[in-house]
Amino acid sequence: MAGFSSYAVRMARLSSRIFGEVVRPTDSKSMKVVQLFQEPPLAKRKEVYEWYPHHKVYYAMTQKLRFMGLFR
Repeated sequence: MAGFSSYAVRMARLSSRIFGEVVRPTDSKSMKVVQLFQEPPLAKRKEVYEWYPHHKVYYAMTQKLRFMGLFR
């Protein structure tokens, strides 16, 4: 047999697209780019958006303490 039929090749490409894999064979430089885009965005990483404390909570706590006269 000479290889895969055109239908089999098209179905393989379609399944690769559906499951988020690389459609055609690529070199290592392009695979680095693919890996970068597969990672979650920087703004959605937990270590980024939970870096600072919850300022609203601390502000509310200090306001209550100020109201009670315990914090200046």
